[in-house]
Amino acid sequence: MIPLTTLAVGTRAAIASFSSNNEFTERLQEMGLTRGTEFTLVRKAPFNGPIELSFGSVRLAVRTTQSDSIMVVPVL
Repeated sequence: MIPLTTLAVGTRAAIASFSSNNEFTERLQEMGLTRGTEFTLVRKAPFNGPIELSFGSVRLAVRTTQSDSIMVVPVL
């Protein structure tokens, strides 16, 4: 398991866990980003800006500071 922020652009991965359970992670789960969900890291904004994820028909931007709490497993 690695933090979401360490993935390279274009990498496919699956959600392994959330290291903190707060309002933000609950909101992500309500939007469908739950344990086991596979996604693609679409882009990273410069200067520690948001990270854009794509899963299903959804595109989602996550702040870098918040994405540190999302642990992922790369998918081959």
